[in-house]
Amino acid sequence: MQDGFIANIELDDGYEFALIVYVMQEAFPAQVLEKIRNISKEKGKYPVIAAPYISDVTAEICEKNKIGYVDYAGNALFCGHSIYLSEKGNKNVKPNRRGLVSVFERSAEISSLILREIFYDVSKTWKLKYLSEKVGCSIGQVSKVKDFLCRNAWAEMTSDGIKLLKPEEILAEWSRVYGKKVPDIYACYSLDKPTDIERKLAFMKEHTDIDYYLTGFSGGVRYTPVVRYNKVHVYISEEDIKEAMTFLECKQVTDGQNLIIYPIAESCCIKDAHQENGYSVVSPVQIYLDCMQIKGRGEEMAEAVMKKEILK
Repeated sequence: MQDGFIANIELDDGYEFALIVYVMQEAFPAQVLEKIRNISKEKGKYPVIAAPYISDVTAEICEKNKIGYVDYAGNALFCGHSIYLSEKGNKNVKPNRRGLVSVFERSAEISSLILREIFYDVSKTWKLKYLSEKVGCSIGQVSKVKDFLCRNAWAEMTSDGIKLLKPEEILAEWSRVYGKKVPDIYACYSLDKPTDIERKLAFMKEHTDIDYYLTGFSGGVRYTPVVRYNKVHVYISEEDIKEAMTFLECKQVTDGQNLIIYPIAESCCIKDAHQENGYSVVSPVQIYLDCMQIKGRGEEMAEAVMKKEILK
């Protein structure tokens, strides 16, 4: 075999089979799906994918298609005849996964802006040139995001542009990576109720011109009121936070907070922010990302906003 090897095996009970090992330098989901389409499944022949790194998504694809796998860390799956072998959870010493997660990291602002533009309408096919011009970046940066999504089989590139295939899976992985880095926050306490704090924020914008953007439960209920909440989450520019705290008559605390202020570290977090019922609210995508990091009913809020506003 040009891309692997064949091992003929005989068991103690006399059963013979051929282990067909396909060696891959990279095993991104899309590459593995393409390889599987070209694998001939015959009785007595057991295909196995061997690669330096097998992700959870790739492992799931192999298992669903009854294909074995093994990586350099010893993660493996083989199921044939009377043998069942499964090993999971071993971390690769140097998995070289930077390219897999970089577009989802908080610091990847251009990639984030491109993703948010695509998620403005998940049913649409997006031309790369349009995305480049709309975001104000190079075609190469758009291609990086496109390649990342296509490699993971979350999108496909057609003659008309890039088309999302699995937006829910993208959002789930995006929120997981997004949540790895805990943002700096101002945890505050106010004597006011959450609804009164929100009214003060709107009043503050009107009389001081300090911008604010509701997120978390406070923002989520403006799209779909599925949960009750006792904390206000809001984005405010770093240079305005002290003045805003004075206006809101709140103070920083170590516990018991009912107001969480996020400094606006990257402009992408307020992309597509707009007015909802008289309040400034971040986009549904940002609501999803932020709510997925909130313990309690945050995931419920995130899922509700995703279904009503993002996947519509």
